[in-house]
Amino acid sequence: MKQIVFELFANLERLAGSGTCSVQAHDEVGTVAEALALLARERPELAASLDRCACVAGDTIVRRADPVPADGRIALLPPVAGG
Repeated sequence: MKQIVFELFANLERLAGSGTCSVQAHDEVGTVAEALALLARERPELAASLDRCACVAGDTIVRRADPVPADGRIALLPPVAGG
C-alpha cells in the first residue's frame, strides 16, 4: 500500500473542507488516472470536478496516463474563469 496525497485548490478545497486529501492505494494504482478514480470513489463529492482539473507534480503538468509521482503528491488545479 502507498499513500497518495492530493493538494486541492479553489472549489475542490471548498468541497473537501481541506487543502489536502489522502488515499491509500494498492500497488496496482500506477497512473494518475487510476489515482483520480480512487479519489473519486473515496470522496464522491469531488468526483464531478475531477475531469476538468489539471494535474501537477512539483512544477510539471502531468497527463492522466503518466505514472503516479514517486513522492505520491498530485496537485489538482481546477479551471479558472473570469477576466
